Amino acid sequence: MAHRTYYPVDTRKSECKLLTAKLVGAGASDMTIPETGSEIVSCTRTGAGVFSIVFRDSYPELKCLLGAHFAPRATDGLRAAFSAIDVAAKTATLQVEVNTTDTDPAAGDTLHISWLVRNSGRNA
Repeated sequence: MAHRTYYPVDTRKSECKLLTAKLVGAGASDMTIPETGSEIVSCTRTGAGVFSIVFRDSYPELKCLLGAHFAPRATDGLRAAFSAIDVAAKTATLQVEVNTTDTDPAAGDTLHISWLVRNSGRNA
């Protein structure tokens, strides 16, 4: 579990945390992490448009994946989706594509991700 200062999210279940991160494309290479202390510690390219992500902290449950959206002015038609995500194991697989073709995000294409997790075993 994360041991940092958080402010409560008003939910029916206790100990929920709203997490966010940014990733920046680098062509046919690993995506970069522009923020110090990001919730994502690595984003490694495993194939065209496919990335293996490692999260900073482990959580018992993913409550909701709120979004994975590229910022305006990204490559036209570029979208991202998780093909697998396991917050307990701190891992995820991200696929980036245009239409149905796996595509590497160009340098400067910025992906914003937000997700909601449960941080304790209470009120599971």
